[in-house]
Amino acid sequence: MKKSPVKIPKRSYAFVDGSFNPTTKIYGCGGFLIDQFGKRHVIQASGDNEEWAVMRNVAGEILGAKKVMELARKLQMKKLIIFYDYEGVANWPLGIWKAKKPVTKDYVQFACSIIACGVKLYFRHVKGHSGISGNEEADRLAKEAVGLLKK
Repeated sequence: MKKSPVKIPKRSYAFVDGSFNPTTKIYGCGGFLIDQFGKRHVIQASGDNEEWAVMRNVAGEILGAKKVMELARKLQMKKLIIFYDYEGVANWPLGIWKAKKPVTKDYVQFACSIIACGVKLYFRHVKGHSGISGNEEADRLAKEAVGLLKK
């Protein structure tokens, strides 16, 4: 039996991933967004907020999702499909998991604010480290953001 390939649209989608550097205690994200016109936008960010850092790479996953959501809003996109490999990226905003920590509560509120601005959010899970090029690129960008790989 063969695995069916992940169907990637031509536009209005993003891949995100998170990482954590245990030496520096920095979390970060990487990924990219393909806008409604097919233009590619790379995202990378990192942080060292102690409240977030205890969540390690999960903090980076959330940061990445927020970055592409905000970019979609700024670009006035009507919809965004977010490809991710960590279940919480979708499960918190969809209400499947209860947001208990301030970081996850903030994430849910943020996603709701993006939806309120007119961006329809869709979530698609992909298996991490499985050769899906978009996910592999997001992983590499996230590792670069926290200093685990050279840019």
